[in-house]
Amino acid sequence: MSRRGSRGIGTGKKIIIFGVIAALVASTFAIVYSSRLAEEQQAKQLEEAKRKQEEVLKLGRCGDGIVRYTSFIKEYMLPAECAMPVGITIDREGNVWAASAVANSVFRFDPSTERFEEFKLPGSSDAGSNIPLPMWALAFDSLGRLWITDTERNSIWMLNTTAVGDGQPAVDTFREFKLQSAEPFGISMPIDMKVHGDRLWFVGVYSKHIGMIDLNTLELVEIPIEVDLNALGTMDIDGEGNVWFTALTLGAKGMLYRLDPESRELKAYDLPIGSPVGISIDEARNRIWINDHGSNTFISFDPSTNDVVKYSTSLPARYTNVGLYEECIKSNPRIECSGYPVSLPYWNTMDSRGRLWFNEHQGNAIAVFDPDDLTLIEYNIPSYNRAWGSCEGYDGPCGIANALKFTLQDDGRSIRVWFTEFTENKVGVLDPDAKELPFTISTDTDTIRVKKGESVSVKVSVSAREPVTVEMLASGSIEASGRLSKSKVSAGYDEYTLRFDSPSSKTATLTIRPNELDSGEYTLTIGARSDEVTYSKVIRMIVEE
Repeated sequence: MSRRGSRGIGTGKKIIIFGVIAALVASTFAIVYSSRLAEEQQAKQLEEAKRKQEEVLKLGRCGDGIVRYTSFIKEYMLPAECAMPVGITIDREGNVWAASAVANSVFRFDPSTERFEEFKLPGSSDAGSNIPLPMWALAFDSLGRLWITDTERNSIWMLNTTAVGDGQPAVDTFREFKLQSAEPFGISMPIDMKVHGDRLWFVGVYSKHIGMIDLNTLELVEIPIEVDLNALGTMDIDGEGNVWFTALTLGAKGMLYRLDPESRELKAYDLPIGSPVGISIDEARNRIWINDHGSNTFISFDPSTNDVVKYSTSLPARYTNVGLYEECIKSNPRIECSGYPVSLPYWNTMDSRGRLWFNEHQGNAIAVFDPDDLTLIEYNIPSYNRAWGSCEGYDGPCGIANALKFTLQDDGRSIRVWFTEFTENKVGVLDPDAKELPFTISTDTDTIRVKKGESVSVKVSVSAREPVTVEMLASGSIEASGRLSKSKVSAGYDEYTLRFDSPSSKTATLTIRPNELDSGEYTLTIGARSDEVTYSKVIRMIVEE
């Protein structure tokens, strides 16, 4: 054996061995490093997912912090972060008051100076880090005292605003009225109040009572009622002092009740809607107007005859929930498709001109219906909260602002509508007289008669006062959704989009064909929508055998 061979491993083999060792070390380091890198990457991904979730949750509660405008609507941001306001009213000086359970405050807004003042209620909310239940209603009595519903504490507060100057009022300017507890949550959830003469009437969602506070003695009385439904809605008082209120098992059964406060007699009326909420008494026409907050429907009810007329709002704009619209138009005509399935008309009230105002919760609009000329005008709210819509991958406006309550500032000559945006931290004001409507529509008939299986046409004239583009719309009282689905009635325009470069008029033709539709009388809401407003005309459709 040579000496060279006896020295052990040769240089070449050493190089190979060191190379293998280096590779093993490197690979081991790579495994350890990549494992750590994967862990760090996973932690970053989890942190990013958490951050995005928190952003979505904050957006869903607080909005994006941007005030927006249209020709008719202006918004104002509340001074408290994420206040989630709901209750709103106007005082005699024209100041706007809004309530926030999150801030445990009421805010006074002076429109002339555009300044807010915040007034804290005594004590603190029991909600902790959770979102408190809204303060639903505010109302002023004839002495200028502000009444506030407090769901969290199952109370009604009185604030003596005559003692409120600059800065915080003294605690003794507040007085709390505790309400009876109610199942299933231990609170009655006071949701609506009405001042009538020297009495303040109120109702709670889960209450088995109708409440009253004597405004002279401040005595609280809760009148027991027998209602075999899950919840109560809102209320109104007629000229004789009777209390009218709605009750519902959501989406399944709706009732209207009249309470005689003196005799305690309760009279019940069946309703053809499943979620009656907003209610307003129209003394001049002997009607009661009721909104169905589970559909596109609002109705007029004659308590002397039990006659009901159903009306539909327009179909909600596509951008209130883009995903549903885009999915629908793949296999259906455009007239059958829109954003959210329904507009959800919510609260309502009559103005001094006999018109009905209401907010469309998911329609993202403030609407006014004229029962005399049967026109419906819906003013689009300019804010859209993307956390409340199917907005992924869509860059345009998308979602809703959750305009849950509103109040009228009505002096008989002009009207303004103030409203809260629950998920935008804002109050908004609609001035319908800020400018002329950009367009109006008219139809060549107020009533159509048609036999099942046959077609009839309606000519719809759009008169533009300025350059504008409108989308033609149609809905009806045939189904709660307002849609004119082909299974019951086929409908379509010869043109769906009309563009105006200058003031002028154009006509679109709507063709309607009842299919599997029972004979009877229905209403059709025929209209057009621009970026800011929807204008519709309601006509009757009589379907014959």
